[in-house]
Amino acid sequence: MTKEKRPKPPPKRVLRVAEICRGGQRLHCQFRPRAIGETDDVRLWWFEPSGESCGPVSAREAIALGLVVPAGDGLFGSSDAQTYVAAQS
Repeated sequence: MTKEKRPKPPPKRVLRVAEICRGGQRLHCQFRPRAIGETDDVRLWWFEPSGESCGPVSAREAIALGLVVPAGDGLFGSSDAQTYVAAQS
């Protein structure tokens, strides 16, 4: 008899991103110039209107899990959105 694997719950830091957005904040993304030889992510993430910063890994995971969704401001659709809001449940 094998046990069914339960999906792991998202980390608290990712759930916090969704909680902040449910509280009325929006998650914003901004691109910054890449320095020569730099391989890190060139996106900065923060919440509006508070201006509080958000870690890039937490932001990307919240988006990938569907906890936050694009607000419809992407130039070529939702794949390049710069503003995200809480997903409607």
